[in-house]
Amino acid sequence: MIVRNDRAIVGSSFVPRRRASESKPADALLAEAVAQVRAYFAGQLRRFDLPLAFNGTAFQIDVWNAVASLSFGEFVSYADVARAIGKPLAHRGVAAAMAATPIDLFVPAHRVIGADGRVKGAVPRSVRLRLVEFELARCARPARVPRFQSSARRSALGVK
Repeated sequence: MIVRNDRAIVGSSFVPRRRASESKPADALLAEAVAQVRAYFAGQLRRFDLPLAFNGTAFQIDVWNAVASLSFGEFVSYADVARAIGKPLAHRGVAAAMAATPIDLFVPAHRVIGADGRVKGAVPRSVRLRLVEFELARCARPARVPRFQSSARRSALGVK
């Protein structure tokens, strides 16, 4: 489900398929968002390019912007994100911000993992873990974001 205001995407979340609409949206922004989501799941999109409007604290918005800049297959730790936004000791705050993101998938929380390389807080078969598996299956090796300098590796993610 994707929600917009007059200028940008303001919310998105995963909903059961029976609640999802299969019709093509008449709205140009929503139609573009749907096209990009389809391209993502077809393995043809590296990064979403949509206007996003965040409603949160300055810290949360900094975190969400940093994470939204990650490309397909780029995995970083909570500490990497904290350093990237100039708050090197705020890894727990980053985790809290990621848990509160109102814009699922477009702010790819699944690409932020623990310092030990494991997906934190994801139960087996959760959407988050399934998105990690999806991206890893389509990458020869996970990409790195130099500004984040992640130490996470594919094997450390525990995904086969």
